[in-house]
Amino acid sequence: WQSCFGGAGNGQGKFATPHGLWIDRRPGREPAVVVTDRAHHTLQYLTLDGQYLETIEGFGLPANADTWNDLLMIPELLGRVTLLDAKNRVVARLCDDADRVKADKDRALRRTPADWQDGRFVHPHDACFDANGNIYVAEWVATGRVSRLKRLA
Repeated sequence: WQSCFGGAGNGQGKFATPHGLWIDRRPGREPAVVVTDRAHHTLQYLTLDGQYLETIEGFGLPANADTWNDLLMIPELLGRVTLLDAKNRVVARLCDDADRVKADKDRALRRTPADWQDGRFVHPHDACFDANGNIYVAEWVATGRVSRLKRLA
């Protein structure tokens, strides 16, 4: 055991449902810890020693993180997967169905496979890249669902 950091709360270096961790080692960046702070809808960057660096806003219940080349991928429980470039600017929101998922207040959509649509996410809980940049997304739905998105360029 080396140390702990963070803790419950609001603001820099504090979390409300820290759900995923990743060490961001993308080229041209200093290695840093990325925390997906689900309840605050943010990513927080910390040094490897746990010192606060920055907060990135604009996510819908971010669940996890992965990287490939200069891309950072964030699966969001509100029905999409977001890709960010090396400067953490959004470059794509994949299979975005956030409006439909937000409107589903009783979460019936997660229990009703007949209402799931190909190419649209319901509840992406985790995602990862393979060595070729293809994306695999696991959804937390009634039966579970794994989707593969093939890299085209």
